[in-house]
Amino acid sequence: MLANDLPVSAEQDWVAESRSLVNSRLDELLASTHSSPVNAAMRYSVLAPGKRIRPLLTLAVADYLGGAHEDAMQVACSIEMIHCASLILDDLPCMDDDRERRSRLCTHVEYGESLTILAAVSLLTQSQCIIASHEKLAGDLRLQLIQLLCATVGPNGLSLGQYIDLKAKGGIPSPAAVADMHQLKTGILFQAAAKAGCLVSHATPEQEEKVMRFTTNLGLAFQMFDDIKDVDDDGTNIVARIGVRSAQRKVQDYLQAAHAAIEGTHSAAVLRNLADTFFRGAAVGF
Repeated sequence: MLANDLPVSAEQDWVAESRSLVNSRLDELLASTHSSPVNAAMRYSVLAPGKRIRPLLTLAVADYLGGAHEDAMQVACSIEMIHCASLILDDLPCMDDDRERRSRLCTHVEYGESLTILAAVSLLTQSQCIIASHEKLAGDLRLQLIQLLCATVGPNGLSLGQYIDLKAKGGIPSPAAVADMHQLKTGILFQAAAKAGCLVSHATPEQEEKVMRFTTNLGLAFQMFDDIKDVDDDGTNIVARIGVRSAQRKVQDYLQAAHAAIEGTHSAAVLRNLADTFFRGAAVGF
């Protein structure tokens, strides 16, 4: 889909086009021949306007490695379903108790708490089903992808991250606890998205190592940038401790480290331009 080197002027076109393709495929995957309140809540959650950062990362990694875009698309959508399931659970009154998400009412406000929980469970299972039924991928590769995503969500992944977050509400956590929470709530899904792109593209160990170093730093930059926007949120925000200017410098340091991980490699512009597009606003004035 992409040439070996993207001109800078093409980066936003790539993001916009790929995001549109992701949205269209998600719409198709969540279509139902039977009217269902659960399906309606799933569609409400997933099809809300979003940046689609994680599926775009999967697609960018596949393009970077010369993988088949169509093979990666199904997996990318699976990862977005997991992300959306985690968001609607995070928003519940027993969790973060939010009322708005992506510029509209949270799913539990619109559909009720019980239906929202059922929609989240269904999104998690649907994410595995669409990989299991992806006939263009070999059976052993499908199994690897399912194992990857199950581990990402499970008791040592996103679920644990949410638990740590909830426990942190009762007091000021240690910097190590904050780092663990950020890794499990944000970094782990970024890494799963990148790892999935490596798997569908049959990356060599050397290629995968570069991609994962890039992704780790991208995830750290994303979390720090998110914390800058939410600096007055609660005690789990590291920016309140180190200061906004220091946090801004860290975002730039992480992005530079991400660039360095893939510098000089084949099709590096694909990933480099993706990172720059996500954080262009963060770079202004830093």
